[in-house]
Amino acid sequence: MSSTKPRATRFTCNDHGCFEKGKANGEQLFTLRSQDCTMPEVIAYWILKNIEFAPADKLRHALEDALRARAWPDRKRAD
Repeated sequence: MSSTKPRATRFTCNDHGCFEKGKANGEQLFTLRSQDCTMPEVIAYWILKNIEFAPADKLRHALEDALRARAWPDRKRAD
């Protein structure tokens, strides 16, 4: 079994602009990493709470991120 981790292919926020905008507005930001075993569940909950409001492509990207995180090797609880 290979222990090579998959290469990250994209961020949900592709250009980091949303991080800069949030920072400029004084917003709190929270980041999840694929190694966090709760990431897929947290994203699924976000999808559930935003299913009526978020654009379909954003929901689809969130689901894809959750599925990739679920497949991440060496997942663990937050440290």
